Amino acid sequence: MMKEKIVLAVVMIMMLSANKIKAGVSVVENGSFEEDGTAIADITAEIPHGWDDVNMPSGWFGGSVYADWATHGDYYLNLYTYAYGTFAADETANISQRVYLADVNQIIFDVKLDTTYGDPWDPAKRTAVILIDGAVVWESNSVGSDVRGDYFDQTVDVNGIYDASPHTLTLGLRVNMSETSYVDYRTQWDFVRFDTYCEGFGFLQGDINLDCYVDWLDLEMLAGQWLVESPAEKYDLFQDANNIVNFNDFAVLADSWMANSYELDSTLMAMDLNYDGIVNFIDYAILAEDWSSGAADYNDIAVLADEWLQTN
Repeated sequence: MMKEKIVLAVVMIMMLSANKIKAGVSVVENGSFEEDGTAIADITAEIPHGWDDVNMPSGWFGGSVYADWATHGDYYLNLYTYAYGTFAADETANISQRVYLADVNQIIFDVKLDTTYGDPWDPAKRTAVILIDGAVVWESNSVGSDVRGDYFDQTVDVNGIYDASPHTLTLGLRVNMSETSYVDYRTQWDFVRFDTYCEGFGFLQGDINLDCYVDWLDLEMLAGQWLVESPAEKYDLFQDANNIVNFNDFAVLADSWMANSYELDSTLMAMDLNYDGIVNFIDYAILAEDWSSGAADYNDIAVLADEWLQTN
């Protein structure tokens, strides 16, 4: 019993300190809906990992995580309205999470507008929307009688607009007119990310000059630090007791040689929660937030420890 209490106390201290680290981290957690590792039939019963809130008007709305259409990894978010339902104007099915936007220039995402049986998508009746703090900042095409299709690399410009406090990012499907509808509308969201680091993919550990590639430029910079003691943190790729740039650091760089951040995909490690290619204190801070909400447990801590400081 005493041992369990000590372990719990240590974890609580770690969680409190990690919450301080979390502040200001500009990432979308689980923007490709991969972290649950499985499809979700009803997001009101099981909220996707990393997302904080689901709003689903009762009756004729639904939400799920599926695997039959995806642009990054295996899963995507599906928000939909049922056919033969009665709707009121401005009703919106949505899902949200808290994010930091102070150093973000763009929010980037993929979305597909579709209907179940090939019926036209009438933009006068339904619109896919993105909101920040409840205000619409992006909405799907409103021109034409049928706007079905795949829309890749859509962007929302947020440069210099938002302060350093947390903001609420929302993905939604909005009803535009009061009616009884005979068409199933589906808004399918995937690969929601910020452009903060390598267009949202994050830096590889050997990317010393932070250009999103591990190449001769990084090798030249590291070679210039050969046998330097107590180097700047960016050169200390292999952090050990020697605290010197040596073959261990070159081995880390070699492990990512000629790789680039844009190649990161569903091979991301389970605890690379911010998709930056390394499991470190930022992922620990994100896990801490899930711990406080009850979404994480000791099993997640064990996986984090097993992958600690590993890179893709």
